[in-house]
Amino acid sequence: MNKLISSTFVILLFSLRIYAQFGSTGLVDAKSTAMAKSYTAASNGIYSIGVNPANLASSDSPFLQFSTVLPLPSISSIAGTDFMTINDFNYYFGGVNGNPRYLSQTDKERLNALFNNGGFVRLNASINWLSVALKINDKVGAIAFSINDVAAGKFTFPQAIVDIALNGNTIGKTYNLNDANISAWWIRDYSLSYARHLDLLKQYFDEVNAGVTLKIVQGFAYAGTEQINTNLSFANDYSISGSSDLSAVSSFSNVFNVKYDFDSTSQQTNFSPFPSPAGTGFGFDIGFSAKRHFWRFGLSITDIGSINWDNHAAQFTASGNVYLNDITNKTQVDSLKDQVFGKSKSISSFTTSLPTSLRLGASYFFDKRHNPIPGTLLLAADYNQGFNNMPGNSVNPRISVGGEWKPMDWIPYIRTGFSFGGNFGFHWAFGLGFRADMLEFNIATTDLQTLIAPNSSKYISVSIGSSWNL
Repeated sequence: MNKLISSTFVILLFSLRIYAQFGSTGLVDAKSTAMAKSYTAASNGIYSIGVNPANLASSDSPFLQFSTVLPLPSISSIAGTDFMTINDFNYYFGGVNGNPRYLSQTDKERLNALFNNGGFVRLNASINWLSVALKINDKVGAIAFSINDVAAGKFTFPQAIVDIALNGNTIGKTYNLNDANISAWWIRDYSLSYARHLDLLKQYFDEVNAGVTLKIVQGFAYAGTEQINTNLSFANDYSISGSSDLSAVSSFSNVFNVKYDFDSTSQQTNFSPFPSPAGTGFGFDIGFSAKRHFWRFGLSITDIGSINWDNHAAQFTASGNVYLNDITNKTQVDSLKDQVFGKSKSISSFTTSLPTSLRLGASYFFDKRHNPIPGTLLLAADYNQGFNNMPGNSVNPRISVGGEWKPMDWIPYIRTGFSFGGNFGFHWAFGLGFRADMLEFNIATTDLQTLIAPNSSKYISVSIGSSWNL
């Protein structure tokens, strides 16, 4: 299990340099991020890929739109926790003028309290290598192609570990590690989308669209726990007893050069933009959209499918009782380590689901003639429900509202929104969009507090991107 933890951090350190996306809570493009990911009805063109493919055929979508790594790559990243601000981190782990900080009892109690519900940590980053959307005509429809790299990870550190580290092993107390959880991956999808108008419900809507996206998915790394049911107790004679029931899996491309305990030979690192995958899979999105006057409505189910991991796959397991009464006894110490962290063994393969999600959305557009304020205004609301807890996803529903305001031609698009639920609760997003003829630039953050008071924020987030519109 300790190998699994180390390998998971390798994935995330690697991903923070360049890569990530999807699911009900995952990162998206800078335009949608700025509106708190209120995108199911409001997105169009390449920004609807992965969210609602039906919007490709919308009358609001451009004829041709594409993005590449030039002039600005589409990159999004976020790192943070649900329990500790940057000020907290600097206080407890930053030291004092280069020297260690000695914690008072009050400091220890406050730090321990921060982990009362476990410590949830999230790291994501993303890049879209290429997106192209072409709307041919109403009869034929629209097509799109996209390549995205997705790396995401989340950890829950058990409160018991912090308690032991701060207060020592209290005699007679049982420490439960069941709230520990690790899940991280780096995957790439090649997606092909098609959407068109449907001759349905004309008495109710001006247009109705349907779309589908097919995805070939390559996985380059995965590490995750399947179950943890471990507890430890400290007796009066300072012996340690308890029980363990642990299961976890991992799989890595050769690019990571991961060596398990059972490996007899070492791998050679051979990094390239197209590394050999550790797993492959298939997925698809399906979506619908409708428009009536200034209203738009959207419904989609995304990332239906799975990945089969069959390269350098391993399983970590531990089951049984834990006992240690002599820390100098190597056999007992090794047995304790194996029961807590698990022993690794080679397996042929395992399967993980994609972050399947249901999305519902509505938007309303105020044009210059009907807008009570200057310029144009787009308002949108979304409901996102994940069906699993894979990276970038959450079974906790997420609700969001967002808006895009263009006051005057010479003023950039001003976007903001609020998101509730999911993995992280409340977020206040903000961003700007700049349009220069055919070229569009966007920048955003999921947390406005990151910009105005970064040290009191729990997250650091930024999204940038550009696109060409014809």
